[in-house]
Amino acid sequence: MADPVTDYLEPGEELRGVYHPSFRIYLRREVFVVSATALAFAPVAMFIGDPRAWIILPLVVLVDLFVFDNLGDWRRNRPLMWLLTDRRLVQVDRKDPLDLRTLPIAEIARLRGILWWRLFVVGEGREIIDIAYVPRLRDLRAELTRAREAAA
Repeated sequence: MADPVTDYLEPGEELRGVYHPSFRIYLRREVFVVSATALAFAPVAMFIGDPRAWIILPLVVLVDLFVFDNLGDWRRNRPLMWLLTDRRLVQVDRKDPLDLRTLPIAEIARLRGILWWRLFVVGEGREIIDIAYVPRLRDLRAELTRAREAAA
């Protein structure tokens, strides 16, 4: 049986990396957001002076997860897989393997990162491939930068 990743490669294309989202990275992001919110809220809670003011913090966590839809963001990104080849960046939805998004390495215009959890790969035609919750995102960004410079 053939490796399912090779089904997405074009003839003669060399695979450089396969990237999957990590729940651990998602949890680190959530802990960061909740901690930053708690630090921002602490002076307000101390000013109020009522210990019950701290009850608001779990409500903020729920708002973050469900109103701002961060849990939904994890659910949308969980089935995705990104393949980096010597020619292209390919985004594969494992729920719908025929729904491919590709961006040739030579057409990458910008790489925009959000801390350690998200990287936007922007093409010359303004198409965007959003890579989220991938371990070693800094290494992936460096690899994309090297590949883009080599293709130029």
